[in-house]
Amino acid sequence: MFRRNLTHRKVLVIEDDDAIVRVLRLSLRSNGFETARAESGREALTAMDEGDFDAVILDLCLPDGRGGDVLQRLQAAGHCPVWVVMSALDEDEAVRRYGPLQGPFLPKPFDPWDLIRLLDRLLGPGPEGREQQVAGAA
Repeated sequence: MFRRNLTHRKVLVIEDDDAIVRVLRLSLRSNGFETARAESGREALTAMDEGDFDAVILDLCLPDGRGGDVLQRLQAAGHCPVWVVMSALDEDEAVRRYGPLQGPFLPKPFDPWDLIRLLDRLLGPGPEGREQQVAGAA
């Protein structure tokens, strides 16, 4: 299930790398987002069925190889949230492997500030319009 509630923007982070998840969680939470995590495609599909998300951040290269399945599910959803694909693959290789991404692509590594700006642009500013902070930014 997906929602469009700007008072508490909730993001599903589909990523198996703990270090990346720590930075994303800190950056997202510091900017008014709630976060949930899935470490595999199977977990992601379950979370998407059971959760209520405004956006999904998807790493295509997951341990169970199901990043493409998750992407297809996002693209086929009737009321689809905003999603951002991130990958260590370059965008051309990601498209070659998974087909058209139909959403923003962030190559790893990326600056968390770029992700926050992208989400704010796609979802609208945070509930309080407060100054944004990114973990590790000076």
